[in-house]
Amino acid sequence: MFNYKQKLKKLKFLRKIFKIFNFQLFYSKKVNYLANLKVDNVIDVGVAHGTKELLKNFPKAYFHFVEPNPIFWKHIENILLKKFNGKLYKFAAGNNKGIFDFYDFGHTSSFLQREDYKLEKKIQVNLDYLDNIISHKDFKNTVLKIDTEGYELEVLKGAEKLLGVVEYCIIEIRLQNIKTYNPSEIINFLFQRNFIFHKILKVYYVKKGISFIDILFIKRP
Repeated sequence: MFNYKQKLKKLKFLRKIFKIFNFQLFYSKKVNYLANLKVDNVIDVGVAHGTKELLKNFPKAYFHFVEPNPIFWKHIENILLKKFNGKLYKFAAGNNKGIFDFYDFGHTSSFLQREDYKLEKKIQVNLDYLDNIISHKDFKNTVLKIDTEGYELEVLKGAEKLLGVVEYCIIEIRLQNIKTYNPSEIINFLFQRNFIFHKILKVYYVKKGISFIDILFIKRP
């Protein structure tokens, strides 16, 4: 019964989004909505090999790379930080603090166990509030991107101070195989902090339907 109710909520959410943002969904691949944003700082939570859209559109920005998985550190340090100004933070961001189990699936990693992915190994990582990981003093023209495989809402909850100075948020919202939040929770959370749903940047499809969407939120003036 719980799974059925969760799926029903997600279907209603998708219908609403598709109805309101129908044009953006069909044309988002042809329009670069990031090109006109003025960005001096990028906070990339869940870096892996790098977020190419951010690197391409904001090559002169200062990048705050937040990545807990050691498998990606060498790439970030030897490649990304050789080409872009920035710093690597070897932490996981969330709404708690301590050392926690972290699941490596090879191509991706998460705090959440995934039945649809084969587990490569389990490691332990340092978890902290994003507000503690990154000092937000003197931040201007800042975009916060979060891609944490279903842990996005917890990252936002630990970033209350940063959200006060960030102008843009790009959030990957998972629609399948995730039980940690309902998509509307993230939208409501950001709306209560003065961010509005602006554009759908990416829609990722799998055989079972839509797996996730990347959404750009902009702070109200």
